[in-house]
Amino acid sequence: MSNQLLVIEDAEVHLSILRKIAVQCGYEATCVTSVDAAAELLRSRTFDCITLDLSLGDCCGADILLLLNELKSRTPVIFISGAEDGTREEHVRLATVLGLVVYPQFQKPVDLPALRETLKQIATIADCEKLVAAVR
Repeated sequence: MSNQLLVIEDAEVHLSILRKIAVQCGYEATCVTSVDAAAELLRSRTFDCITLDLSLGDCCGADILLLLNELKSRTPVIFISGAEDGTREEHVRLATVLGLVVYPQFQKPVDLPALRETLKQIATIADCEKLVAAVR
């Protein structure tokens, strides 16, 4: 069974790229374009990783971070955003204060080889955690 990636991104071109990268890294990608759609999925399913655009129309990535905190999620989050450095850093600080698992952030346009490497690392960790859970 492949690892599950939730892609939260409102730009179709970036969704397409992230979907392709996910498949290359052994993930099944579920893509949503809004905070509401992401919230519905996060309340009903689990994912091995989440990529999060910080600017989603009228909403922002902080809404997702607060929901993940409410759900007591330990799902790794990767910020992928064209937002200014300060905005990305604020979101990293918020996620850290909330106790969320945050991986290095990516500025758009994304460094695709580095993103692939990060997704593969997360997949390896997720696979190990699944094996440990199966043994218990």
